[in-house]
Amino acid sequence: MFFNARHKKLLVAITLFVSPFVYGQTEADVKREMDKRGITTYEQVQEELRKRGMTEADARRQARLYGLDYDAYVQKYLVKEEATDTPNSLQSLTVDTTQYLQEIPDIAEEVAAPVEVAAPKSDGLKYFGYDLFTNNPYANQQALVGNIDPGYLIGPGDELRVYLWGEAEFQFEGKVDINGNLFIPNVGQVFVSGTTYENLNLRMKQYLSRFYSGLNKTPPKIFLDVSLTKLRPIRIVVMGESKNPGSQMINAFATTLNSLYASGGVKTSGSLREIKVFRNNKIISTIDLYDYIIKGSVSEDLRLMNNDVVFIPTRMNIISISGEVNTPGIFELKANEGLTDLIGFAGGLKPTAYKQTVTVKRIRSVNSITSPSAFDREIITLNYNELLENGTNFKLQDGDEIDFGRVLDKIDNMVTIAGSVFRPGDYQLEQVPTVGQLLTKTGGLRPRTYLDKIDLYRRDRNGDLKFQSLSLVDIMNNPSSDDNIRLQPDDSLKVYSLDELKTEDLVTIEGFLSEPKSILWRENLSLYDLIFMSANVEDLEYQNRILTSRADLLRYEAGETEYKVIPFNLDEVLDKKFNALLRPRDKVILYSREINELLDTYVTIRGAVKNPGRYVLNDSMSIEDVILQAGGFLRKSFKDSVTISRENFDFTGNKIAHTTRLNTDMNYLLGYEAKSESTFLLQHNDFISVDYIPGSSEQREVVLVGEVKYPGTYFLESKGEKLSDIIERAGGLSPNVYVPGGRFYRNNQQLAFPFEELLLSNNDKADIILQPNDSIYFPESTYTVKVEGEVANPSLQKFVESVRVRSYLKNSGGRTKNGRRIYLTQPNGFTRRVKWLQNPVVLDGAVVTVAAKPVKERPNNGEFLKDFGTIMAIISSTMLSIAVIKDL
Repeated sequence: MFFNARHKKLLVAITLFVSPFVYGQTEADVKREMDKRGITTYEQVQEELRKRGMTEADARRQARLYGLDYDAYVQKYLVKEEATDTPNSLQSLTVDTTQYLQEIPDIAEEVAAPVEVAAPKSDGLKYFGYDLFTNNPYANQQALVGNIDPGYLIGPGDELRVYLWGEAEFQFEGKVDINGNLFIPNVGQVFVSGTTYENLNLRMKQYLSRFYSGLNKTPPKIFLDVSLTKLRPIRIVVMGESKNPGSQMINAFATTLNSLYASGGVKTSGSLREIKVFRNNKIISTIDLYDYIIKGSVSEDLRLMNNDVVFIPTRMNIISISGEVNTPGIFELKANEGLTDLIGFAGGLKPTAYKQTVTVKRIRSVNSITSPSAFDREIITLNYNELLENGTNFKLQDGDEIDFGRVLDKIDNMVTIAGSVFRPGDYQLEQVPTVGQLLTKTGGLRPRTYLDKIDLYRRDRNGDLKFQSLSLVDIMNNPSSDDNIRLQPDDSLKVYSLDELKTEDLVTIEGFLSEPKSILWRENLSLYDLIFMSANVEDLEYQNRILTSRADLLRYEAGETEYKVIPFNLDEVLDKKFNALLRPRDKVILYSREINELLDTYVTIRGAVKNPGRYVLNDSMSIEDVILQAGGFLRKSFKDSVTISRENFDFTGNKIAHTTRLNTDMNYLLGYEAKSESTFLLQHNDFISVDYIPGSSEQREVVLVGEVKYPGTYFLESKGEKLSDIIERAGGLSPNVYVPGGRFYRNNQQLAFPFEELLLSNNDKADIILQPNDSIYFPESTYTVKVEGEVANPSLQKFVESVRVRSYLKNSGGRTKNGRRIYLTQPNGFTRRVKWLQNPVVLDGAVVTVAAKPVKERPNNGEFLKDFGTIMAIISSTMLSIAVIKDL
């Protein structure tokens, strides 16, 4: 397709230029006005936008303002013209020149999209180096420009600005022509092609000094400045494994690396190691991008010239490295590179890499197969340390997979000590070869150390952990004791304290608390102390909810296997009238008053209040108090009285509640009275219902669309408003309406309704009272009839006035063998069955349906024969009985 972003922007800009003349006119008028103004190129569009101080986004919005469909315009007028251009023409690639030091338009289709790096392999590795082109600087601008190189050679296509000031003022902008000359009005032409940008000012000064003598005076009377306003573009070709191969227009500063970015980058199937640059059919440069990625330098990245060819060959090989390397990935090696180079490309080895065993998985080559084998892969194990010592660079081949394993986490000269010593931890075996020396190294034993025993843990040959108990006293007093044995790698010692060997003595309190608590028992710890430090006895709410008449103390007695329960009065303990000293393992249980009282009471209000819900019941709470807590009445609330429902159980089980209607005290609600006159007080679980004003409800709306004068949404003015009333409010039906095709929807279902009787025959009996969310649609004539079901060719047919059902069936090929009954559904929703001798007229928009015959169950011959045999047996038996009776 030639329809691209360039065409769109061109049309939008042109639309902007001619908008004062074509508002409300046709596309042909736009075309004529565009031709009259001579706007035919993209450069003219950009120039016109700059004159008006507008961006292309402003132009796009302005085009929409004048109601032009620029997609249709481009397809009709521009695409046909540009389709005749050759696909490889410079015009089809980009604009002719690059504006220097000016924002370059974003032409999305003309710039290669960023390269997408190939998806990683199943083992998680990705191709190294290709994400270099992910953040493509050419994705948002056509070319990159910056400070001009002093060695830049001026050539045809460059635009120069010459500015003189002082005793004489002169300013001129011009383009270097194809012969390399710059023509200056009233002066002549000067040859500048091949002059470096650094010497350009001197060259122009020498030439202009013939006409302006003040340039050579000391001090000068006239000053000169020569600068570049536009750089000439050059055309290069990127071929091979490029993301977007083909011709590219870039500025004259561009290098080989710039051209790779401009073409979108390199495919993963392309090589990063040998990118060649051809000039005049000769290789002038070969670039290795690994040098740029790893070292940050590309020595062969030369500046390109017009018609240079950049060629990206296919990858030479695919070699992966994983494991304990800094940058695992898939790499490409040259013929003279090996394992050492690969590790360098991968950022080197991690300190945790195990170098003595390196695994190389390789696909066997035909020449390497020495014996018949059913397998095509082999594994090679290398000692990388030996390769380094011998200076050997192991040769790799295409498809090799190298993996560096991780060193073991096990330490082979470590012993460990834990427990009652000053410095427990890990120690070097060579410094503490015996148990006694290890104990000395730890700084000695802590106070309250258990001296009769120390445990030594050691693994046997099978790896099972065994332990041996030694005498700590013997080791400390007699270093030559048999218990002071020599340690082995991975041995561990455990030194015990007296506190570890003694069972902890605890006392516990639980029950009506935020959470149970256990504390260490100590002498003279009393019952009051435990309760005071565990329960929030000073909190008033807690005091009101805790059961103070009863609490329990559970205690173990000597020789007993169960707790003994000792009840006590909590009030007496808190008043210090009763107290008891606790023993180890005592347990205290506190209770809540909820065991025999209802503490959390509430009432519920619902209906026409702002915040219906459940509210805490307070003492002497009235109905008005709950209404206030619920935010008050709504605008549609019935405020005079409310309904109270109260629990009222009897022994029969039939009656469960009692309902009462009570008046509300509005003076108390409005604050006119300080106290409510109502004597009715609420109780737990009372339900208060506030009613709406009788007849009040939300506004009801219906939708009327289609061929009416004022379609839209209408609100019902009364509950008895009819369809005819709404149509009258909508200004009546339009002349194009097709009344029999009207459709009435209620509850998302079509309601069969005789619109023609109501609207054409003026039959008031056919009118209908509307309900909220009803939807009525009046269409234009559709001029179609649908035939479906069991017919030879279900189809949508053209409507012909006065044509009947069976004619449409005939046009659909007639009924199939499975077709049975015929149904006609008229557009107003009514459906009737077409009987044998009937042939009703079909209205516009109707549906003719042929139903299928019901499936009959096939007879079971086996069951029939079985039943027939049973019947014949019964008849034979009967006949035999009759014969016997006759004989008797």
